[in-house]
Amino acid sequence: MVINESRMRTMRQYNLPLLQKVRTVGRYGMPMLAKQDVTLPDALMGFNYATGKKTQSSNCGIHFFIDDYQFQRVWNQPERYILPLKRFQCVLTPDFSTYMDMPEAMKIWNVFRSRLVGAYWQACGLKVIPTLQWAGPESFSYCFSGIPNNSTVAVSTVGVNDNPTAELYWRLGMRYAIDRLEPEKILLYGDAIPFFDFGATEVVAFENSNVERMKKWAEEDQARAQAVADMAAEGEALPLTSHP
Repeated sequence: MVINESRMRTMRQYNLPLLQKVRTVGRYGMPMLAKQDVTLPDALMGFNYATGKKTQSSNCGIHFFIDDYQFQRVWNQPERYILPLKRFQCVLTPDFSTYMDMPEAMKIWNVFRSRLVGAYWQACGLKVIPTLQWAGPESFSYCFSGIPNNSTVAVSTVGVNDNPTAELYWRLGMRYAIDRLEPEKILLYGDAIPFFDFGATEVVAFENSNVERMKKWAEEDQARAQAVADMAAEGEALPLTSHP
């Protein structure tokens, strides 16, 4: 079958050529990720810091628990980030949002995009860990499709502890995921959810680097303010400083 250039451009816009390297499963044709033997990283770093030339990549994994606009580019050009990401121990699949108030079609599309990028990166040689993402119980029929059983997965609790409704749905979704996928390991990014029982599944916790960064900046600001106060008391010229 001959495909004209106009149609090919449209197919590229939706990343349909990437499907040639992956198999799909389920009612919605979700790309299927392979179970990989992944050495767990010592730390997780946000994708928004991954492409910096001075970024340390040794024993570090890349996560996408950040605002969607900061990684939309990996959907637009997934092939562009293969080499930069190969420097790292592993990479989590993009965490495209599945908000409760999104239309169901949009949530399905975002899960599909996450799986497709992850499966494509696997086919290109990256070590990829599936990110669990869900909304309410109505999403459970598709949001875990394409993730291999008995594998290592990742999940975030960012923003969950401060929202009782979000915490309720997190608990429901996490329990469903454990029962369905029976993961060997869970990479837990963010604060622990009180009294949640992961059963026999090994949980590896990672701190929210953004929170830790803000704490560090707050401490630096406090020290800087004290230094400025001391300088002012001694009549010295005050410096102009800011965060990097």
